[in-house]
Amino acid sequence: MGSSPAAAAAAVTALEDLPEDALLCILALLAPPDAAAAACACRRLASAASSPSLPLALALRLGVPAPSLPASPTCPAAARRLLRSLHRLSRLLGLWRRLPFAPSSHSPSAHQSPSLAAFEWAAPRATLAASLLSPSTLGVSRSPFVTLSIADSGDTVAAAAAGDVPVCVNFVGNNHIVVEAAVMGEDEEVEIVSGSPPEEMYAHFANRRSPGAGRRRRGKHGRRGVFMEPEHFVRIADAEPTKARPLQGLWKGICEDSTLEFYLVAYDDIGGVTCRRFNDTRGQKSGYSPVFWTTDTTFLEPPFSEQELDNYSNRYHIQGVTSNHASTENRLISRILCINSSHDVVDPHLSTPLDDVRSVEGRVWLYEDGTFGFGFVGSDSVIDLRHASSAGCILDT
Repeated sequence: MGSSPAAAAAAVTALEDLPEDALLCILALLAPPDAAAAACACRRLASAASSPSLPLALALRLGVPAPSLPASPTCPAAARRLLRSLHRLSRLLGLWRRLPFAPSSHSPSAHQSPSLAAFEWAAPRATLAASLLSPSTLGVSRSPFVTLSIADSGDTVAAAAAGDVPVCVNFVGNNHIVVEAAVMGEDEEVEIVSGSPPEEMYAHFANRRSPGAGRRRRGKHGRRGVFMEPEHFVRIADAEPTKARPLQGLWKGICEDSTLEFYLVAYDDIGGVTCRRFNDTRGQKSGYSPVFWTTDTTFLEPPFSEQELDNYSNRYHIQGVTSNHASTENRLISRILCINSSHDVVDPHLSTPLDDVRSVEGRVWLYEDGTFGFGFVGSDSVIDLRHASSAGCILDT
């Protein structure tokens, strides 16, 4: 049922009475198309939408210190550029998974390429720094990848960490980006659209395989003597667990060969759960391999049966070089989940031969501290997983 004209008039009057600071805060919460629509509601919102102070309000909401921004723009055009750049950078925040590709003759195929990238705010000015994440014996190792900053003009400037090569970071849809070297004569600030229909996405990839696209890539090879393959990434939308989905997110843990690995646990639309382990993305592999899955996320609640308790207590916890043995052995189990896995992606040193080559049963033990471990029938080990990120920040240890 629609609102009455009197109610609509009262809402407009209420907006007209708000101070400019409040209107700026409202607009800073909205995406650019929504802010433009809101500006049509009343004159005060229209005035606030073109205010040079709006980028500062957005920066405050994003957690970017105002002194880090370029000087406050004095004209509406400069304010719009700064506002657009802030929205672009904010859309890149978070964790991204690299898509696999076949290396070209110019690319070192033997190079181990990390599968994860993290875009986070950096200290100098309004800068977004992207790091490639890889596991190491001491925790999570970072290597600089791309830096995006805002110039005094309000435009976005992007450069690769290796050789300070100018790059373009373009969106293909909402959750897919392409990082590639900028070519001579190309506008290095490419409009990042909010979405792309399927035919536009097809044209994007088809053009990259056309003869003209090949010449364009060869032009990138000669710039500053550095060759950069286009890198494709997809967003990891749910990188941290929630109360309703306690296993969800990006995790890290010591696997069977005593090395640290990343694991991604995702819930599907019908209530199932899948866990995948990240792999090297060079070559035609998927980039990550399945570890366990279940279509029933109903947990076993305490008190647990003696059989379930023995199944857990008779196992050893896989430890890394710097792991605290006592902290893993003494964890209290809050709930248990039954899982399945294809036998060839589980521990290759299973103590019991498997007659069923299709799947093997296992358990997830959810601990009271919010972390969890998992293990399978035929194996006497537990792989304990810890959070890889918290509140959007990567946990390095």
